[in-house]
Amino acid sequence: MDHSGGPLLAYITRRETTYYLNLRLPKHVDFMRSTLRLSLGVTERKTALFIASRLAYKVFGYLADHQFDSVGDLKRLCKEWLKESLSDIPERPLRATSTALRATPPKKEPTLEKLAKLYIEEGKRTGAWREGNTQDVERVLRDFFELIGDRTPQDFTPADARLFKELLKRCPQYFGLRPEFSGKPLREIIGSGIEYTPISTTTVNNRLRKVSAFFNWCMQNKYITENPLKGIKVMVAVSAKEARHSFTPADLNILLDLQALRKESLKHVWRFWLVLLGRTTGARMEELCQLHADDITTIQGSACIRISDTHADQKVKTPSSRRIIPIHPQMIRLGFLEYVHRAAPDGVSRIFPELIAVRGQLGHAPSKWFGRYKQKQGITDPRKVFHSFRHTFIDDLREAGVQDSVIKRLVGHEDGSVTFGLYGSREPIKAMADAINSIDVTPLST
Repeated sequence: MDHSGGPLLAYITRRETTYYLNLRLPKHVDFMRSTLRLSLGVTERKTALFIASRLAYKVFGYLADHQFDSVGDLKRLCKEWLKESLSDIPERPLRATSTALRATPPKKEPTLEKLAKLYIEEGKRTGAWREGNTQDVERVLRDFFELIGDRTPQDFTPADARLFKELLKRCPQYFGLRPEFSGKPLREIIGSGIEYTPISTTTVNNRLRKVSAFFNWCMQNKYITENPLKGIKVMVAVSAKEARHSFTPADLNILLDLQALRKESLKHVWRFWLVLLGRTTGARMEELCQLHADDITTIQGSACIRISDTHADQKVKTPSSRRIIPIHPQMIRLGFLEYVHRAAPDGVSRIFPELIAVRGQLGHAPSKWFGRYKQKQGITDPRKVFHSFRHTFIDDLREAGVQDSVIKRLVGHEDGSVTFGLYGSREPIKAMADAINSIDVTPLST
């Protein structure tokens, strides 16, 4: 292997005044890291090239006859070779280098793991995330370091970012909840050949965004000049955005079967009400699961549901998600208001107190249950999920001729053409109530 001329230049990089060895390694050395980086402790380019060439020959010669488990092992050996190389440097460069070493010792830079702790502490102190989101950020960063390892911010390259994305795509679903994975490192499971369902593309991209947000913080605080994760994501097919289909009238007939729902609710009463609320409000699963009793209110004479984040355990997807939804008359006839009073007699507590958040999501158990319920009812299309109620709700309102601005208010979509306050007098409660009344709930009348 020729290490002279042009290729040799790739062996050194300079950070501030100090040169570093930057040597690309064969893949078999450490699948998590493809480059050996080591401070040469010198500030003169000619000296750095001399040392780097010596180390490169030693590294590749040694790797031909030895097997290393990690770059860390090789790095420790290189430090010993570095001492030998320094003693062999021609006198003039050595004197210049030695003087430079005494005058400007290499600065110890904080590693990404140390910075991540500062990032989390600042986020908690400033209330940047709610409790569930904080735990999620901590978990994602913990997995990031397990997959990639710790290093200085400057040592995390775009190539490392691409590798992280590829490893994320191979992570198993519900890693922390499955007993067969208990006690096993994530890296070990990914490389074990065990069969499992990997996390979805949406989850991969969500985790990439969280780690990218951390690197943005590093950039804002001047630890790096560029975010290596910027723009890194898994491409999603155009059709995947429409993967969740609306329910057909036949689907609704069997899903809203009151007898079947009452049977399901014998174990957990939320099973009955969440399905009916999904159909009559078009709200997201998590929005419904986090409702408190004081979110059920009366506005301009109409019983309404308030979607908000006023309580500590509530969150909204976007600011426009805060909204008012009139309650369908059939829900009132079925006793929803009485249920709310029984479930939260203090008038404040959550109306589905049985639900326990899993990784910050109260909708975890309901989502799993609904998947089983719709299968039991004969709906096997995987594209039809609880969120399909939301699509169906929007479709039905459009077919009923409801104005687009009213639909957007009901589902919490931004509408640049109108200006309104969440609880202001301009809230068109009557128009929204009329729209809700147009939703066909024939199965609930039987």
